[in-house]
Amino acid sequence: MTEEERRELLADEWLIVRNSGEIPEITFHSSLYYLTEDEEGPGLSLGEEEISALKEAAEKRYQEIILRDMDLDNFHKTIYRGIRRSIYNWERYQGFCQRQSISCRDFRQTVAKNLLFFLEQGKSGGGKQLPEVFINCSFLQLIRFGQELGLESEQLPGNIYLFCLKN
Repeated sequence: MTEEERRELLADEWLIVRNSGEIPEITFHSSLYYLTEDEEGPGLSLGEEEISALKEAAEKRYQEIILRDMDLDNFHKTIYRGIRRSIYNWERYQGFCQRQSISCRDFRQTVAKNLLFFLEQGKSGGGKQLPEVFINCSFLQLIRFGQELGLESEQLPGNIYLFCLKN
């Protein structure tokens, strides 16, 4: 295999991981397996930079899907899954970061800011451009998610519980 063929193969796998579905970690490990161990794969021995590039693709995909469901521009689109899905994907992302020794501290701040913006925007549009209950998780789940992101419950918009699913 030439160096150019190797670069193209790794670039293709990077694209697959970067554009993966809801669980990028599975695609990341599948890609590693295909590249290194699969009988039908190329049987490469990957360097740290190559593995890091694939890991970063999975990390970026997690970040994208977490924020996607905190974007009210997506609310009426088929890709939108809501805050509950952001919570699930945040938990998956944290596990991935822990297993891969990646810090998620900076992204935690980004998610916290996006959550607050989403809630403020949604509160303004609730019952108008959005359904009255536009948050597809309970108030308790929302508070726990906020705490996980370093937010105090007092930082959440007032009366936001009115826009949450009832238990």
